[in-house]
Amino acid sequence: MIWPRPLRPGGTIGLCSPAGASPAGAVERGAEALHRRGYSVVIAPNATAQHPDCDYLAGTEAQRLSDLNGLIRDTDIDLILTARGGYGAGKLLEGIDYAAFRADPKPLVGYSDITALNLALASRGVISFSGIMATAGDGFGEDTLDPFSEASFFQAVAQESFVFTQPDDAPLTVHRGDSCLTGPLFPVCLSLLESLLATPYVPDFTGALLLIEDVYEELYAVDRALNQLRLTGVLEKLSGILIGSFNGFKDERDEILARGVPRLALEAAPAHVAVVSGFVYGHIPRRFTLPVGAMTALDCGAGQLKITR
Repeated sequence: MIWPRPLRPGGTIGLCSPAGASPAGAVERGAEALHRRGYSVVIAPNATAQHPDCDYLAGTEAQRLSDLNGLIRDTDIDLILTARGGYGAGKLLEGIDYAAFRADPKPLVGYSDITALNLALASRGVISFSGIMATAGDGFGEDTLDPFSEASFFQAVAQESFVFTQPDDAPLTVHRGDSCLTGPLFPVCLSLLESLLATPYVPDFTGALLLIEDVYEELYAVDRALNQLRLTGVLEKLSGILIGSFNGFKDERDEILARGVPRLALEAAPAHVAVVSGFVYGHIPRRFTLPVGAMTALDCGAGQLKITR
């Protein structure tokens, strides 16, 4: 796997919208928040666009792809930060300039729908990051940005430390398997991984630690996704299933998910696959930013993910 170069102090961050459209002024607020932190910011030409027929998309496929490839090819850009998730990143995968990304690897960061980009890049041998964004998901342009999340973001993209530690009040629960595990780490939004199965944009999960999360998905939908991973042979290859947050309903369904997702993972995965829950990862204010595809050692007792660069 090719690591992107670290974000340098005062570097240039490019903002683009490969998926959903942001509310009016949100991209600019995200850019200003990064300016205040000492970074130069380039807003891609179509980052604030909206598709003429599909209001859930930030511009046409041609516009979104042009922006993304433009930032990939621009050697003055030190990091690509996506504005938000939503839907649409998967429609760009065939047109991404992977050769240019491999020639000049820089951090690309996003989560939720951006999982499609994370996995596609990993399938081409390049590490990107699953983490907070510019205009949504408690990201830089929002008052709800959590200090832990911000610190994890810069720790990851600046590669200041390769040990990511759970908060003291968030212990991990080992449901099956050893408390120490190793393998390439793939943090994903589960429904996005499901949507890419049987395409050329899924990396090799042999020996992997698959860290899953999702939002607004009821328990039956999680069951369906895990069953699809089982039927396609993905779960058989894993060393472990790591469980982040499954939430969004703000009612009893969130509690049902908290109890039910580990049970479903135990049922779906073979006995040799460890199952661990409690990771601060997902559609939640306090969350990790983590490399996608990096070799990792998990120490559940210490609540630590140790990345090998």
